[in-house]
Amino acid sequence: MRLIIFGGTFDPPHNGHVELISSLNFSNDDKVIILPNYIPPHKSADASSEDRLNMCKLAFADLEVCDYEIKKGGASYTYQTLQHFQKEYSLDCDHLIYIIGADSMRDLKNWGHPHKLSRLATFLVFRRPHYNNVEKDIKDFKDLYGGNFILSDFIGQDISSTEIRVRNAFDQAGDYVPKGVYDYINQKGLYQKYRAITSKYSRFGLSQKRINHTLSVTLTALKLGYVYQVESEKIILAALLHDIGKNLSLKKAYELGLNISYKTIELPAVCRHADFGYEIAKTFFGIKDEEVLNAIKYHTTGRPDMTLLEKIILLSDYFEPTRQTPGIDKIAQVAQTDIDKAVAMALKDNLNYLKQQNYEIAPITISAYKYYQKENEFGI
Repeated sequence: MRLIIFGGTFDPPHNGHVELISSLNFSNDDKVIILPNYIPPHKSADASSEDRLNMCKLAFADLEVCDYEIKKGGASYTYQTLQHFQKEYSLDCDHLIYIIGADSMRDLKNWGHPHKLSRLATFLVFRRPHYNNVEKDIKDFKDLYGGNFILSDFIGQDISSTEIRVRNAFDQAGDYVPKGVYDYINQKGLYQKYRAITSKYSRFGLSQKRINHTLSVTLTALKLGYVYQVESEKIILAALLHDIGKNLSLKKAYELGLNISYKTIELPAVCRHADFGYEIAKTFFGIKDEEVLNAIKYHTTGRPDMTLLEKIILLSDYFEPTRQTPGIDKIAQVAQTDIDKAVAMALKDNLNYLKQQNYEIAPITISAYKYYQKENEFGI
């Protein structure tokens, strides 16, 4: 007998989770359990443990959903869970299988007592799109702690629970979670945090096209942030608010009581909305994190020596999938491995476009391009 455990936060469980389990080839002797945790040590959960347990029962109706970690309470350390099930079922590490994604594999060395983890179970690791270093992560872990690993491809919806929570704020989560889970989310009013932003888009005159663009930027930025390990909450806030000032005139900005500086007035008109967004985020949404605010402020012009968050928002705004600009697919591809080169390419493309259209160019954009150009290194 093999015991196969699929553990996680499941906040919420989604179609990708269900498809992953469906893709496994079980034998009649295998026992599979779904194991939502109580408090994940390395991240927070938006929904309560009770709600996540109930949603798992709806998503995995044909499988056993185990409440061991929830009943146990406290932080859910995987090594303790594996010790429990190894003892309960008298299994060696070859017959106790623990499923993780490539994102968890990257962080496995930081989990509690990794030297114990390596001796307790075999880890079945599923690749994730947009991340190509999982083989190296496995090798690095094995070099330190040993262990048994099986690496598997996964063909299914490229989605994460974080993306579901964002989509829910746009009423676009229904196609990505089982129907029972979607109904439960709506009945219980779960995942409303980001609606505090999206519900105010109409106040600032955002069109449906602009709202669709904003969602696409947010999802693109989350995927890029996953590659570069940037905090998802900062990405979401910056992306949801990056174009909040897009439709404001200078007159309307004054009417809203925004603090408009002479530097903002001197910017080309096509760039002012980013400064408006910076002020709106502070004044109307209470954003105090300067890194988030600056990602909003410089997403159009760029600037020298940007933070990773600023680069991610600038690039995601530039090549999100609804854009039709020629050449952006190449920039998106480069961004997966060399974000500075991608920034230089995007700024160069933007400058060429502005020149062709005889638009005024912000001096800071020229400075940003010169900073990231580094022709000898990039050859662009």
